[in-house]
Amino acid sequence: MKKLFYKILCPVDPGDDLTSVDVACALAQERSGAVVCLLYVIPVVISSAPGVNPIPISQEEAEAMLRKIAREHLEGKVPYEIYTKVGGEPGNVIVEAVKEIGADSVVMATHGRKGIGRLILGSVAARVVRESPCPVLTVRIR
Repeated sequence: MKKLFYKILCPVDPGDDLTSVDVACALAQERSGAVVCLLYVIPVVISSAPGVNPIPISQEEAEAMLRKIAREHLEGKVPYEIYTKVGGEPGNVIVEAVKEIGADSVVMATHGRKGIGRLILGSVAARVVRESPCPVLTVRIR
C-alpha cells in the first residue's frame, strides 16, 4: 500500500473555516518530509451583463491569499506548496489536481449540507470522495 500523508492536497475556500488546513498541517508534522499542497479553484462567473469580469479574482490575488493562509497556518511547521486553477467544477478540478501533483491524500472541508441545500448546491467534498484516486479526509466546518 502506498504511504499516506506525505503529499497532502488541501483545497481551500478563504471564506470558510480553515480547520482543514490545520488538520493537514498536523498530519504532515507526523511524517518526516511531508508537504501540504494548498489549492484554490478560482471561480468563473457566467454572466451576459456588460462589464462583468468573468474571473472575479486574479491568479496573483489568489496566490497572495494562499501565501497568507500558508504563513498563518503552515510556515515554520511544515513545507508547503501553493496551486491555483481557474474555473471548472471545483470537485472535478480537485480530482484532476490530485493526479497532476501526485498527491497521496486529500484533506478538505465539508459543510455537511443535507436535504434541499445539498440538492441545490451539490457537494464538492462528496464528488471528491467518490472520484479521488487517493484517500480523502473530510473536516466538517460550521
